[in-house]
Amino acid sequence: MTLSIRDTAYQLRQGHLIALADETGWSIAADPTNDSAIDTLLPVLQKGSYPTIIIQNTDQLGLYVAQMPDVAFDLVEFADKPLTVIYDQGKNVSTRLWPANEGSQLGAIAVRRSLSEEVQRLIGGFGRGLLTIPFESLSLPPLPEGLIAGHYGTLPPKMERPRIMVLNVDGGVRFIRK
Repeated sequence: MTLSIRDTAYQLRQGHLIALADETGWSIAADPTNDSAIDTLLPVLQKGSYPTIIIQNTDQLGLYVAQMPDVAFDLVEFADKPLTVIYDQGKNVSTRLWPANEGSQLGAIAVRRSLSEEVQRLIGGFGRGLLTIPFESLSLPPLPEGLIAGHYGTLPPKMERPRIMVLNVDGGVRFIRK
């Protein structure tokens, strides 16, 4: 079932998972602050995949990254192709993402600004970023029945796999996928 922005935001706030289509293909999305949603989402994580916060614009970057160099804003703002940036330390997300770090220090966090206007409107309506498990595929893998509450977004004619880079607090850069 395809949901409206309002219905999708409601489902996310209730801790449900949503199948999300954007420029990188299908992913499963959840509220990044909802512990029960995260507990349901993480078993879907496939080998080689990384939970990623999808944001509407660079203004939301500071909500999820504890420390970052100034160049981070420019990298995210001017990316004309999908770019996932992994930062040293995340914040404002469920601590269930880092079960080994029970203290105040949260682990690395991946963030990508959506290039899809449709998904940007959803994030704006939801009021915060979305935690996603990206499948980078034009079809959803088989999922347990009842896992997702609905579908949102439109697949592009041609999917683009995001570039993935690590950006350290000191400005050091390393590409995982170019």
